[in-house]
Amino acid sequence: MRCLINTILTKTVLVGFVVALTTAVMFLPSPLVSHEAVNTTVTFDREIVRILNHKCIACHSERNLGVPFTTYEQTRPWARSIEEEVLRRHMPPWRAVRGYGQFANDLALTNRELQFIVAWVEGNGPKTKDQRLIVNVDQGNTPDAERLKPDFRTWQVGKPDLLKTVDPYLVSPGQEDGVRHVTIDLGLRSESWIKALEYKPADRRVVRAVFFSLQETGQWIGSWTPWYGMTTLPSSVAYRVPAGSHVVAEIHYRSANEPVEDNGTLGIFWAPGPTRNNPTDLVLEAKSSGTLSAPGQRYFASAKIPDSVRVLAFKPDLPPGVESVEVSAKMPDGTVQVLLLLRDVLPQWPTPYVLKDPVTLPKNSEITLTAYYKASAGSQVPATIKLTASVF
Repeated sequence: MRCLINTILTKTVLVGFVVALTTAVMFLPSPLVSHEAVNTTVTFDREIVRILNHKCIACHSERNLGVPFTTYEQTRPWARSIEEEVLRRHMPPWRAVRGYGQFANDLALTNRELQFIVAWVEGNGPKTKDQRLIVNVDQGNTPDAERLKPDFRTWQVGKPDLLKTVDPYLVSPGQEDGVRHVTIDLGLRSESWIKALEYKPADRRVVRAVFFSLQETGQWIGSWTPWYGMTTLPSSVAYRVPAGSHVVAEIHYRSANEPVEDNGTLGIFWAPGPTRNNPTDLVLEAKSSGTLSAPGQRYFASAKIPDSVRVLAFKPDLPPGVESVEVSAKMPDGTVQVLLLLRDVLPQWPTPYVLKDPVTLPKNSEITLTAYYKASAGSQVPATIKLTASVF
C-alpha cells in the first residue's frame, strides 16, 4: 500500500513538473526568425534595380539628399518605408497628374513600376530569382562592380562653352530650409544667345533646386533639380542675352547632419549666332477670390494671348499651403486643354515642369491659372500665387 502511494505521489509530482515546464516555455519570448519564404517572382537584381536606377538614385546615393539605395543590402531594410512612400505618392517627389501634359523631367512611377515595388516588398524582397528564403541582409555583400553608380561628374549636354563657379556658402547642421540668391557675371562684351545650360552642385546633400534668371530683365532661363540638371532648347530657339548681363542663381538649401560648403558650377552653351525664336516669360499672378482671413482660398488669374505662342515650360512659385494647381488654355473655338495639373503639392521640392514637346496656343487663346490654398495654424496667407511660363 505504501509503495502504491509513493508511486502515485511520484507520478503526480512529475506531471506537475511537466505542466509547469510547458507553461513556462509557452511564455518565453519567441526566437528571432532569420529567414522567410519568398513568394514573389519580382527580384531586386532584375526589376527593382532598374526602377532605382531611373527614378531614385539621383537623390538616394552616397553623399546625396536621401539614404543610399545603390545595393540590395542598403535598400532591403527600407523596403516597407519605400512601399509606404510610393503608395502615398510622396516619392518620387513629382506632383504633376498623368494625362495632363507630357514632361521631359517627369519622375513619377508608372503603374507597372508601382506594382513591381509592392509585389517585391510583400513577397519578402528577394535579391535574385533563385532565392527561396530571405536571410538576414547583413550576411550579404554586393561587389563594388554591381553597385549602382550614378555619374554626376559628366556634363550631359557636352563640354560647356563657359564655366562659372558660384561663391562658397556654408550650410550648418540644423539650419532652416532657405533660399540663397547668387549673382554671376557672365563677362559678356557683346550680345549672345544661350541654347542650353547645366548646373552641378558642389555637394548634392544640401541642394534641393536651383532656378536661373537674367538679373537685368528678370527672365527665367533654366533650372536644376536632382533628377534633371539641365535646360536645353529646341533648334532655332535661344535666350537672347544682352552685353553685360548677369545670371541670378536662386539656390534652395536644406541642411545635412554636418557642416557642408557648397559652391556649384554653372555651364553655359552658346548658340553660334542670333536665332529665329527667343523665349520670353508669360507671368500669371493669381489673386484670392475671397477674404484673406479665411482658412481656404481659391486663387485665379487669366491672360489673353494676342499672338500664337509655343509653351516650353512652367515654373510655379508655390508657398506652403498650396494644395493644387491647374493651368489650362481656352482655345478660340471654345475647347479647353489642361496643360498642367498639380495635386498634393510638396513645397519642399520646388520643381519646374518642362514640356517634352512645345505646346502651341493659337492667337486669341486664353491661359488661366487656378490654385487652391489651405492655411495652417499661424501661417500667413499669400496675397498672390505666381506661375511663369516660358514661351516663344
